[in-house]
Amino acid sequence: MIRNILSLLLIEELLRFRHLLAGLVGRSLKAVYTGSMIGAAWVYFKPLIVILAYYFVFDQVLSIRLDLQNSGTASYALYLLSGLLPWLVFSDAVIEGATSLVREAELLKKTRFPIVLIPAKSVITAAVKIFPLLLLIWLVSVVAAEGRVHGVVLLALWIAVQIQLTYYIAIMLAIMSAALRDVGLLVESIFPMLLFFSPVLYPLDKVPSAFQWLLWLNPFTPLAEGYHAILLRGEIPALFDLAVVGSWILATLLICHLLLRRSQEYLVDWL
Repeated sequence: MIRNILSLLLIEELLRFRHLLAGLVGRSLKAVYTGSMIGAAWVYFKPLIVILAYYFVFDQVLSIRLDLQNSGTASYALYLLSGLLPWLVFSDAVIEGATSLVREAELLKKTRFPIVLIPAKSVITAAVKIFPLLLLIWLVSVVAAEGRVHGVVLLALWIAVQIQLTYYIAIMLAIMSAALRDVGLLVESIFPMLLFFSPVLYPLDKVPSAFQWLLWLNPFTPLAEGYHAILLRGEIPALFDLAVVGSWILATLLICHLLLRRSQEYLVDWL
């Protein structure tokens, strides 16, 4: 029963080939800092630079302040980071995952293993690089306001939800990109723009109600709202956010199963 559920969720093969998956992730991380002077610290260098740049521009130069009652904090920097760090994971994982099968074409032609391991590698690699920094933001939020220690459990669960959704999106786009290379190029060009159509740089209630539906077309919007609830207000994500995320997960999972079934005979030839 449990095995059938895990198989339905496309997780069973990840567990069965977990040692191979761990090796792929390790190789990907090692490639970032091999031959460098500061070693593994390079893994966190890029997100830290992005964080400092946004903090300097929006918090120090523009001195943006938020409504404490609605946002849970008056610090724009804390609001920004609580959504930006998960976005970096989401963006990096989807962009890398979209072209992952094409990049690993030679490996897939020489070795037989489940193709879902390749997009999963991209998702896990992005998560390992950035989610530890998100725990630092959680610690800052605990220091800034009492009574949020319980939020670490909610944070861990919400991270798992994001990883699951990102995993399905990566599989879906990877197969589509293998069939049509333009998909990967399109994702790489357009996907970063979704940051500006999500409540990461600004609160959702600052958007006119007539245009808020546009933001809900972005799969990251409910995730960002959930992180704000957990990290800034110490609350469980709103029921509507949970419903939207659940709908995205279900829709992308169904598409993944459809694409995997239709492409299994032709995928290697496409590569």
